Amino acid sequence: MEDQLVLAVATTLATKGAEAFGAGAREAIGSLFRMVRDRFGVGTPESAVLDGAVEHPEEQWRQTALASALAEVMAQDPQFTRRLKDEWHRLAGPSVVAAQGQVDNHFSGTAEKVVQARDIRGDIVF
Repeated sequence: MEDQLVLAVATTLATKGAEAFGAGAREAIGSLFRMVRDRFGVGTPESAVLDGAVEHPEEQWRQTALASALAEVMAQDPQFTRRLKDEWHRLAGPSVVAAQGQVDNHFSGTAEKVVQARDIRGDIVF
């Protein structure tokens, strides 16, 4: 579980961190980013890893490096780990499971056109 959490947080920060921090969007991710930024400090090797992952989210090795830095800090600081887990669960929110015959649509990200539907008969034309 801990490894999955670390990878999920690192990936989220790398791929959405610049958007959330730079644009002030997605307050929950911004809050997670600030929490990690505050814990890593300024001018530290960890903060350089975080900055690199946010500036270059397409570079997988940077996400891996961020996950390693995050795991190391979490191993040293149980209080931070607890706060990070709480924030992650708040960000992820409760899971919604649709019962048979119901629809549960989710969309996250950017797109020009999105269709969320259950039963479509015929074509969809934009």
